[in-house]
Amino acid sequence: MNTLLNMKDDLEALEGASIKTTTLFTEPCKKCAGRGKFVGYTGRVVGNCFSCGGKGFHEFKTFPQYREKAAVQRQNSAARKQEELQSQIDAFGVAHAEEIVWIGLNSSKFEFAQSLAQALNKFGSLTENQLAAVRRCIERDNIRTAERAVEKAARIEAAPVIDISKIEVSFAKAIEAGIKRPKLRLADFRFSPAPVTGNNAGAIYVKAGETYLGKIAGGKLFKSRECDDQTEGNILAAAADPEAAAVAYGRRFGQCAICSRELTNQESIDRGIGPICADRFGW
Repeated sequence: MNTLLNMKDDLEALEGASIKTTTLFTEPCKKCAGRGKFVGYTGRVVGNCFSCGGKGFHEFKTFPQYREKAAVQRQNSAARKQEELQSQIDAFGVAHAEEIVWIGLNSSKFEFAQSLAQALNKFGSLTENQLAAVRRCIERDNIRTAERAVEKAARIEAAPVIDISKIEVSFAKAIEAGIKRPKLRLADFRFSPAPVTGNNAGAIYVKAGETYLGKIAGGKLFKSRECDDQTEGNILAAAADPEAAAVAYGRRFGQCAICSRELTNQESIDRGIGPICADRFGW
């Protein structure tokens, strides 16, 4: 009897109560095209689709059109935020042009400048402390630039004067004769004109093997660290009279100082240089 009364009470408690239900909208998985499996390029099934967990579909609580509308709204919102961020970056760049230029020039060189560029792209501006750090870096770079300019002027002033008119004329005639990259092997060195399109156009490079010893420009020899005083003197002597140095080279090594071929013809051996090469250099 008590059991029947309890059941009656339970049924009366449920009367009028609303039972909430959730409708799920099912859509095929786009990753696996509804298969639930991941198929490789060969057609072999590799395993379950990671996106849908092998079910082949996804369940949603909202209509597809509602979700599409929400996605468009999110995209529009993201675009507006990006436009606002870019406007902030542009305004910051106008107000701090020197700092922005420094960051742009150095962001690929070291981490500090790179971190500033990332912060600017993320927040649209930099903090006062960050700006102060950039200004210190700019000041340091300006000091170094001034010091290098003074050092360069001192090197130019101290560089020995050398008459290279003969070697310049020789290279010019060689180029006119059709030699694209003329070279002269004089003493223990190799002289060659710098590329006409480079920063040192008009200069003459000097090497010993693959070791760069310096360059001759503006009538002066600018030696590298590998060039000691004795080597410097030998370079100056060879460049002063390239024809005589070329002949001496050929008689010493038995090779043409211009094309580096062995001197086998008696005329070439006696002369110390190949006659065709000598003619091309105007000798």
